[in-house]
Amino acid sequence: MSGMTVDSTPFEDIRHLVKTMPGPRIDARDAVKEQLSSYVADLSPFGHYGEALTWLAGWQGRADPSIDRPLVTVFAGSQGVAKTVIGSDVTEGAQARVAALTKGGASVRGMASTHGAAFKVYEMGIEYPSADMTVEPSLSERDCAAAIAFGMEVVAEGADLIVLGNAGFGSATAAAAIAHGIFGGNAAYWAGGNTDSAGARIEAVKTATYLHREHLSDPLHILRCFGGRDIAGMVGALIAARHQSIPVLLDGYVVCAAAAILHKISDDALAHCYAGHLSAEPAHGALLDRLGLKPLMEAGIGVGDGTGATLAMGSLMAAANGLRTSGG
Repeated sequence: MSGMTVDSTPFEDIRHLVKTMPGPRIDARDAVKEQLSSYVADLSPFGHYGEALTWLAGWQGRADPSIDRPLVTVFAGSQGVAKTVIGSDVTEGAQARVAALTKGGASVRGMASTHGAAFKVYEMGIEYPSADMTVEPSLSERDCAAAIAFGMEVVAEGADLIVLGNAGFGSATAAAAIAHGIFGGNAAYWAGGNTDSAGARIEAVKTATYLHREHLSDPLHILRCFGGRDIAGMVGALIAARHQSIPVLLDGYVVCAAAAILHKISDDALAHCYAGHLSAEPAHGALLDRLGLKPLMEAGIGVGDGTGATLAMGSLMAAANGLRTSGG
């Protein structure tokens, strides 16, 4: 990626990268559209997957899109606000989630293997939780920019599709604050739910939003004030994927909150992204609506570690194979 400016701040460089993102291959996209138009509408074997196949073709630059080298990646971090909301040790909680993904019985790892996908977990400084956003900004501008840069660096150029998931501890609270900071409305709308900690989460979002109210006009400062290193890392991964023309399937609420940062900078910033699924996480559907994203599937999955988007990837992979068969 190029375009870094001399004597600019890290955030200015990031904004420049977002605003200079390349577009899809129109010829490949149109070729798939033409192939799909040959079906009688009510008899199409692809249904709403036709739109996803057209999207995939445009970003892969292929009239015969396929998913042969997928990457399922999960960003994990620790948010200081989790101590206020949940009351448990933040570092231990984050370490337990990473252990479940790397050594335990997390289903997403097995699903990735089924589809021949590489599976990577990125620990974003879980031993050093971000600051409690109800007291001070979660990250300094320097730390936030460094986490974004790390996310840019780890995106594998060889992948032809990326599934993006999150397993941060306290990240749902951070995501709710980001959504509230960007889109406004009632804190309970973004932070509510049926968990025992829902009330504490709502209060934390209210407190943090008021504390950082002077920064709500700038999406990168919203990220700095409310998001942890894992969320900032996902922002970087999304930027790098776009500059490498790699399509991305977004997973749950936290991932989509990271995507919302880029959407706020530029309406076109998420053109290379598709919502893998509509999760059971509170306010995920509302966030997708704000981002203008339609989910590939709805399965009632309540975790955001990439599970739902990996399942959706499998069905999209099958649809792509079917498209090539019908075109041959």
